[in-house]
Amino acid sequence: MSTTRVIIEGLRSGIPYRETAETMTVGREEDLRAMAALRDAMAAGRIPKIFGQVIRAQYGEGKTHLLHALASAAWDDNWVVSMLSLSKESPLDRLDYLYPKIVQNILRPGSHVFGLASIVNDAVSTPMVLMESRDIPLSPRTRAVLDNLVRQNAGMEQLIADVEGQFLTLADLKRLHRENFNKPLKLASTRIKDEVFSYFALVDWLIVRAGYQGWLILFDEVELIGKFGRGARARSYVNLGRFLAGIAERTISAWAVAGNFQTDVLLGRHDLDKIPEWLLSRPQEAKGVELAQLAMGELSSARPLQPPSTQQIRELMSHVFDLHQAAYQWRAPVSAERFYDLVRENLGLMDARLRTWIRLGISLLDLWFLYGLDGSGAHVQNLTEMDLSEELESGEESDGVARRRIFE
Repeated sequence: MSTTRVIIEGLRSGIPYRETAETMTVGREEDLRAMAALRDAMAAGRIPKIFGQVIRAQYGEGKTHLLHALASAAWDDNWVVSMLSLSKESPLDRLDYLYPKIVQNILRPGSHVFGLASIVNDAVSTPMVLMESRDIPLSPRTRAVLDNLVRQNAGMEQLIADVEGQFLTLADLKRLHRENFNKPLKLASTRIKDEVFSYFALVDWLIVRAGYQGWLILFDEVELIGKFGRGARARSYVNLGRFLAGIAERTISAWAVAGNFQTDVLLGRHDLDKIPEWLLSRPQEAKGVELAQLAMGELSSARPLQPPSTQQIRELMSHVFDLHQAAYQWRAPVSAERFYDLVRENLGLMDARLRTWIRLGISLLDLWFLYGLDGSGAHVQNLTEMDLSEELESGEESDGVARRRIFE
């Protein structure tokens, strides 16, 4: 399939392929520059105040599209990228469940193969690996995993799978260590939820050691935090804060959240006041208060994506007009200017979502191409925001338990 057809098919289906993001990103230069400045600072060894940014926009205004554009720019700068949407299967309140999905979605510049295998092999194949790794904050377990990886002997596939989140049992790790070093491994049993920060540090170091500038993690559908009970929301804010405060030395993140999250969740459910209270009331959670406040502050202060100007919409629709004809090898019976006017007339509202402009425009072009029709009579209805209302009372904890049964 040609690149132009991939772009049009992506726009038609709402799937923002990399080719679409590279070609169709209009009016987001400031947001792209902000992340580029952060990448440059990290690559130069400067420690930023915040290790990421929050992207806030209404439904249909290009949050996911912008994330893909950020990924494309990062690949061009030799960064490794992971991207995933938060969901009940990818819950932010449990990093030990989220970590495998993040790592298994890693994609290197110029590659179409997801995962860590090539990165690990490149990182551990160079000399002085163990000596240079002594400064990274690894736990005894992750240190043992790295030691055995560097050995490049027994159990390499299992060890790489462990770093990707298919965690070895302690007995299996000890068995591999004995095979590789011919001596026992003295290692106490620990919980993976307590090891996950060391795993992030290990992957971060492996990425840089393999020759890449750093690791960009992109999170979509962040507003789904609002579907959970108060406890799960509190832990989600804490973990979001961990990423923004710097979960690893060369790891940055971007978070796409719906525009109504602040009013409906942070203010509507009084999270700005109630979440710190909830954390402080639980001794094991109290240390996360500052991280939660950092996360909620960034979610509150995030500058919304500005709606594109009329001129930017004209430019974008001109791209759609030209790409559709190039994709299917045909010639439209009107000019690009007339095409824009027809889309505008059928929209009804000038402030319609950008996604609505694009989909209606493609529908009109499809009618011309397939049937020779002019598209008159086609119309759209307003796109609506996602409902963020809670399914349970805010104080109930059974929400988190119900979600976790998915993994058990």
